[in-house]
Amino acid sequence: MLSALSLIDYLSVVDSRSATSVIQKLRPHVYVRGSDEKQSLQEEAAARTIGARIVTTEDIAFSSSQLINAHFDIYPPKTKAFLEMVKRTHTAADIIKELQGLARTKILVIGDTIIDQYHYSRPLGKSYKEPIVVHGFLRAESYAGGTLATANHIAALSETVSLVTILGKRQSFESFIRKKLRDTITPKFFYREGSGTIVKRRYIDEFTGYKLFQISFVNDEPIASGLEAHIYEYLAELLPNFEIVVVNDFGHGFLTKKLIRLITRKAKYLALNVQANSVNFGFNIVTKYPRADYVCIDNQEIRLATHDKYGDLDRLTKKIFKKLSASDIIVTKGPYGSLSYSKKHGMIEIPALTGRIVDRVGAGDALFSITVPCVWAQMDPTTVGFIGNVAASLKIATVGNKFPIDFAELTNYITRLLK
Repeated sequence: MLSALSLIDYLSVVDSRSATSVIQKLRPHVYVRGSDEKQSLQEEAAARTIGARIVTTEDIAFSSSQLINAHFDIYPPKTKAFLEMVKRTHTAADIIKELQGLARTKILVIGDTIIDQYHYSRPLGKSYKEPIVVHGFLRAESYAGGTLATANHIAALSETVSLVTILGKRQSFESFIRKKLRDTITPKFFYREGSGTIVKRRYIDEFTGYKLFQISFVNDEPIASGLEAHIYEYLAELLPNFEIVVVNDFGHGFLTKKLIRLITRKAKYLALNVQANSVNFGFNIVTKYPRADYVCIDNQEIRLATHDKYGDLDRLTKKIFKKLSASDIIVTKGPYGSLSYSKKHGMIEIPALTGRIVDRVGAGDALFSITVPCVWAQMDPTTVGFIGNVAASLKIATVGNKFPIDFAELTNYITRLLK
């Protein structure tokens, strides 16, 4: 449609979420944007650096989001009722202002590094000699997962994020990891002898997007005592310097009993996410930590921690809340949204905000990451749950951890939902 306009001489499709690199390469004399767009500071800085004039168009603006929200039933009744309730008590501008106020919070992230690999293929047919379906390899992509993803998400809100994690000495992926981490993150890597960095490789049908199977390259034995001593000494000095300590425990041998005792004793404010997965199922439970200020786990993980498969979720949530002496807890429930609890506010249900699912991987990590500084800042739990479910909605709309949560993307979505 654009190329058909006689006034346009040249058109380029840009595969990027930001115009910054395009501005730097094309070096335009004038950079024009619509009046309803949220221009990032990086784009503005790039335009000014090359001497480009920034022009904002003036026209009558009709909000497509507002029209869609008002006239089309795009949300289930429960979600629509929740959004109407939020609109009555909050504005998008107020929520965004609160998020902007988190920028100077000093946050330390600790946990396992995971490289997520997606290998795409297409089915060729049944093997002539064996009862298996043969797939033809098409392409592969790698993403920064595990605690790397958590640190990247948190860096969307805070300008001061440090990361302590462990890599494999044999195949570290360190250069790849450094490229994938946001520039504002200060990483400290420790190295495990005789192992590679954890890799979780998923095989995907290119046409349907369905996952066929997964191969995990994981050494989940506890780290050696010598390495543990080095990490202990480093953390003992580092922990008191941060307002928030975030622990992402995937149960792959990094966070030993000794390190857990240190972290829970020294952290001023501890945000905790302990995950169950195919490697550690039933062994990595949140109650191995003696305390936490904020806990975020999913429905299955809280049932494993309480040894109660069918019990009332509200009761189980209160049980873990009391066990860890927490101030706040959020239990994620997949397509059913999330449940938050605190003594002051009681139980609050937050419905899921989207039905469009591309990939569920990383949705819980995104919700946890974005809600950590919000809970620490004592934002009201309805707002926190809303922001967390917005982050989860953004994450499941993309493949794996291909893109971390972006501040502009987060605030734009909040603005659309509350119009």
